[in-house]
Amino acid sequence: MIANIPGRFRAWLIDTFTYESGQQAADAMADATRWGWLPALSGVAVGGEYARRSHNESMVQGSGMPG
Repeated sequence: MIANIPGRFRAWLIDTFTYESGQQAADAMADATRWGWLPALSGVAVGGEYARRSHNESMVQGSGMPG
């Protein structure tokens, strides 16, 4: 059983990261480029929220004038 684990893992990797046809590879690449911008967008949203929160805190702590 233990001797079979590396072989099963290798087979899983090959099945996961290779495609039967050029069309499958093209579809996978299209999906990757279609949804690739999502992590960047979430980083922008987090950064924007941080900037708003920092600005609001500085307004409360200060004299009401932006720093």
